[in-house]
Amino acid sequence: MSFEKWPIWLAAGTIFYVTWVWGGLRSAWLSPALWAAGVLLGIVLIAPFRGARRPRANGEQRGGGVAWWRDPFFYCGAIFLGYLAIQWWNAGRVQFYDIGLARWRYSPPRHSAWPSAVMRGEAVQMLQWFFPAWALALTVRAPLADRRALHGFLSFLAYSAGLLALFGLVLFATGTPSMYWLASVDHEFFASFGYSNHAAAYFVLMGALSFGLLFREIFQPNRPIRRRRVITLLATALLCLTGANLSLSRAGVILAWALACFATLYVCVRGWRLLPPAARVNLAAASVGAVGVFFFAVAGLGDTAIRKQFTPPAANRSAISPLLDNVNLSLGHRSQFARAAIAMWKDNPFYGVGGWGYKYFIADYLPPSQWDLLAKSGWANVHCDPLQFLVEFGLIGFGLMLAALAPLTAAALWCDTRSDPLWAMSLAGLILVGVFSFIDLPFRCPGIQYAWIVVLAALPRVGIPSQCGPLASPR
Repeated sequence: MSFEKWPIWLAAGTIFYVTWVWGGLRSAWLSPALWAAGVLLGIVLIAPFRGARRPRANGEQRGGGVAWWRDPFFYCGAIFLGYLAIQWWNAGRVQFYDIGLARWRYSPPRHSAWPSAVMRGEAVQMLQWFFPAWALALTVRAPLADRRALHGFLSFLAYSAGLLALFGLVLFATGTPSMYWLASVDHEFFASFGYSNHAAAYFVLMGALSFGLLFREIFQPNRPIRRRRVITLLATALLCLTGANLSLSRAGVILAWALACFATLYVCVRGWRLLPPAARVNLAAASVGAVGVFFFAVAGLGDTAIRKQFTPPAANRSAISPLLDNVNLSLGHRSQFARAAIAMWKDNPFYGVGGWGYKYFIADYLPPSQWDLLAKSGWANVHCDPLQFLVEFGLIGFGLMLAALAPLTAAALWCDTRSDPLWAMSLAGLILVGVFSFIDLPFRCPGIQYAWIVVLAALPRVGIPSQCGPLASPR
């Protein structure tokens, strides 16, 4: 394997490791990902000087990549990481009892004019999360691999997600209370994710990617359809959607079925335009059959458990419509915590309270009658990613994060590959996870964060350009 191609497989292996090992949420297990990210960054920086490919005048390479020194994502991401490093360096605030105010407070940071955080050991976790994400996206954007290698990279991510979903189904079917049959937990989990909503978001994203690869394989005119690959990708997509349902996340169930409906509609509309009449009938029958398999797989394994998640408490009656009395769509206490987070941000508008700082100040923004909520698992987070990042990083840090994402988003939205099913379905998955982040915390899980950003970064390069005709082979 050439120097230009093996880094993309190191990136794939890194994401595989993170998603399979606790979803990346256990800091003690993130060291291999950090080392791999460091190696990938070094390769990205030195590769242009090895003469692998000569850049064009505007910095773009013949393989579709962009040289790092002309990549705004490189600079914005580096500045954002520098900001997080300053928060970590300036961390170390101590809790004390203020006799004058008769309440507990935290001491000011060592340098009050600089960004800061409360606990240094927790603030460093932000670097552990975002540095690999930056290095992985740079690797995908850099001209280290051609379109075929990137297509294989995304296929690998989809297949590994299908295997992880299958592993989760086995755990679910056996009814084990232990993750990996080794670590006992007292809460719901699925596969390698200790939080069911994380599992749901990941499998919805990977299900969308699998559908995109599947539809690209079906709607290509230049070579016969590879039936084995079609069957494998279809099985992968169905496993991912089944996993999203059996994670027992209410939002995951809704998003999975929304994706299934969109995929069915997309394949029927696209197939009606591109396929001959006989193939249209076969496609319609296959679509109905796939939806049926998906439905019966979910119903057979988790019907009772899923119904339980959507059954509201007897005292929780809808004030909107009696039709909603039998459906639990409650967002819990998210609204109270969101209002508290907004108030916290207003008191710390520019620098925020630092990584993981929200949980140290939240009690000051809730009435004492609601303090018992803080003892419940999970409420160290706002359960709204954009708001939590705004609170912890402030306007400056959050702005730097958005500035880093802007080049990736612009490249994905305004590329010339929008007729490619892989582009349409992957973008649908990215959007669904983005919407999910407004009521939960998928981007505070490294496994989801890394998969999401590499799919976003890969879309402009791996898609089939519109001017190349209707879906030519990615080879």
